[in-house]
Amino acid sequence: MHRHSFPLLGLLLFAVLAPGTPDARAQGIDPENRPISAVRFEGLNLVPEQLVRNTVRSTPGEAYNRETVRLDIIRLNRLGRFTRVIERVTQPGEDGSVVLTFVLTEAPLLTDVQVVGNKAIPDRKLLDAVRLQAGDPADPFLVENGITQITAAYEEQGYYVASVTIDRELLDETGVLIYRVREGPRIKIVGFEFEGNTTFTDNQLRGQIKSRKYFPIFVKGALSREQLELDAGAIRQYYQSRGFLDAQVGRRINLSPDEEDAVVVFVIDEGLQYSVADIRVEGNTLFTAEQIEQNMTLVRGGVLGALERNRSRQAIIDEYGKLGFIETQVDIIPLFLEDQAQVNLLVRINEGSPYLVGKIAVRGNAVTRDKVILRELRGLEPGRYFDRTGLDDTRQRLANSALFSEGTVTVLGDPGDEQRDVLVQVKEGQTGSIGFGAGVSSDAGLIGSIDVVQRNFDITDFPESVNEFITGQAFRGAGQFFALSLQPGNETSRYSISFREPYLFESDFFFDSSLFFFTREREDWDEQRIGAAFGIGQRFGDSWTASLRTRAEQVNISNLASDAPVDAFAVEGDNFVTSLGLILTRDTTDNPFTPSEGSRLELSLEQIGALGGDFTFTRIGIKHVVYWTVEEDFLGRKSVLSWRNQFGYIPQENEAPLFERFYAGGFRTFRGFDFRGVGPRGIIGGTGPNAGQLGDDPVGGDFLLLTSLQYEFPLVTDFLRGVVFTDQGTVQDDFGVSEWRVSIGAGIRMNIPFLGQAPFALDLAYPLLKQDGDETQVISFDLAIPFQ
Repeated sequence: MHRHSFPLLGLLLFAVLAPGTPDARAQGIDPENRPISAVRFEGLNLVPEQLVRNTVRSTPGEAYNRETVRLDIIRLNRLGRFTRVIERVTQPGEDGSVVLTFVLTEAPLLTDVQVVGNKAIPDRKLLDAVRLQAGDPADPFLVENGITQITAAYEEQGYYVASVTIDRELLDETGVLIYRVREGPRIKIVGFEFEGNTTFTDNQLRGQIKSRKYFPIFVKGALSREQLELDAGAIRQYYQSRGFLDAQVGRRINLSPDEEDAVVVFVIDEGLQYSVADIRVEGNTLFTAEQIEQNMTLVRGGVLGALERNRSRQAIIDEYGKLGFIETQVDIIPLFLEDQAQVNLLVRINEGSPYLVGKIAVRGNAVTRDKVILRELRGLEPGRYFDRTGLDDTRQRLANSALFSEGTVTVLGDPGDEQRDVLVQVKEGQTGSIGFGAGVSSDAGLIGSIDVVQRNFDITDFPESVNEFITGQAFRGAGQFFALSLQPGNETSRYSISFREPYLFESDFFFDSSLFFFTREREDWDEQRIGAAFGIGQRFGDSWTASLRTRAEQVNISNLASDAPVDAFAVEGDNFVTSLGLILTRDTTDNPFTPSEGSRLELSLEQIGALGGDFTFTRIGIKHVVYWTVEEDFLGRKSVLSWRNQFGYIPQENEAPLFERFYAGGFRTFRGFDFRGVGPRGIIGGTGPNAGQLGDDPVGGDFLLLTSLQYEFPLVTDFLRGVVFTDQGTVQDDFGVSEWRVSIGAGIRMNIPFLGQAPFALDLAYPLLKQDGDETQVISFDLAIPFQ
């Protein structure tokens, strides 16, 4: 009974779907393994037969194979040209052969594709996303995919409730495909909430997400499903990195009644926090298990955090790397204990072999001398064992170098070699520039600028022809620094020429020098300086330097107003100043231009008058700044907290002239106060009616103490960053903090692409605590605009 029901069912099916000669299977004939006498196609009107024939794998002369035919049908459907594909096997020959026929129903062709109802996104952008045009088959999958792509484009722009439909009746009758868009309101995020978090605060979790709350002008606050999923994953990773390995994070969106605002709620199931029960080490022969554990931040009884796990792994690798084992592999595998929130850790080590440094080859430096590049190498001394941490330091130093746009270090050779050569490849950057521009600052007024800078200078590379000099092929390649700066201004003018040799006679000593001319029109007098400064120092490792510096300058005070301070009248005319100073510095920052980790410390002791001159006194100074990366998003943008401190003291009372004292106030020292607006005011001199009274002119102090805490974070990529800060401190005549000031504020830092990444800074600050006579300034700014 069953054996005869299938042919009857097949006969009825194919009679309906493919009228004509009945299928062989309807006659009780199994075509499997019968030879195919012909392969035919029915229903082709628009699609070329050759295209179809090239798609199928069933061919005349080969045996019929049910699996091959099934795959042929799948391949024909993937062409997107048919709405239905079926097979029919007919006409069995006397030799037992069959004819294989594919019955095809062609998809209609599109006569036009349009988008209507869209205002926020132009037609062209949406049609590019749809990827359908007149003449394409009206493939149902591609038509539906167009709806998905248009919806995604709107969600990316914040139109979270946008809907897209098509006129199916019009499509079937005329071949015209119209996508009708209902945009709805553009939804913006106005807040974030967290449910289920008991271990970490809302603020801690809010710092992990990259979606941003709406802020007028600067932050769109666009609602994106994709980004919210990434945010939920980031929160989950935050928990898991702190031992909550089973943590789950979901989210829901609460829309306002008008569907324009949204509050995103992250729903958290923290689970249990896992700890380390035991640690077992395998594969170690060079170090004992106890020594391995001593290098790990993961400890018995401690939380199993991803950060500690990675640090422990890297610490073990670094310990081996110091002894030449540069290919050591370390896996830290958690072994979960049943019914317990604890794990045993298996530290599995593949030590590898120690390697000696062989030859070092430098490539890619067409201008820069080899010795300049070799100075940056650390832990790579031929004939000695590699130092893995030195390798990492070398790569970082090349990356931070102002001379190269790219730098790589590759260890050559096979793992079985005892000695491995090293290839250092660099791509030289643009180290020289001639810039023309202008700047405006709340501290210094309007300033023009002509700057000639060469960071890869070579004072001995004289040009052999005029052409070499004009084209910039001379005076390059030794890693020296040269700068010529001409900055005329309406209030302040600066002119200087500087030269620095970082490796004097290829030693750890360095030399720098500068000649300068400076003028400034102050409120009640003019100040002019002309002089020179020289320094020689030595590096002690990569962090410490010590230098001995001397300067000599002529300072002229002129054009005094009748009510200028007594301190200005005391130094009217020419004043000759010399000094000899000792400076000790320590720098552990990760980047010399945009630091995000580490610190800088500068201790200075300067004796004015040591080489003669009109004044004799001592100046003591300390500058210290620390940087911490608070968070880093998936685009690599960092939020950085910095803490700056500055101390200055002149022990000798009333010995320092007003142009050598300490001042504060303005954009670069104490925001919320005017330039030099913090500190003592002078007694009015001259013969006017107010002579002998306390005036408004700042005359500086012998003691300075400033501290500033600032948090800088990205707003819109790295184009726009925000800052919040507090500046505190004092400038006064005597040692002490009796005249303390405090200000708080916020601001923006902007790079303007069409102005050549010109920096613009704007701060708004409000003094919370000030002293009598202080001059306040709420807005401070700084803008530099290059002309090329």
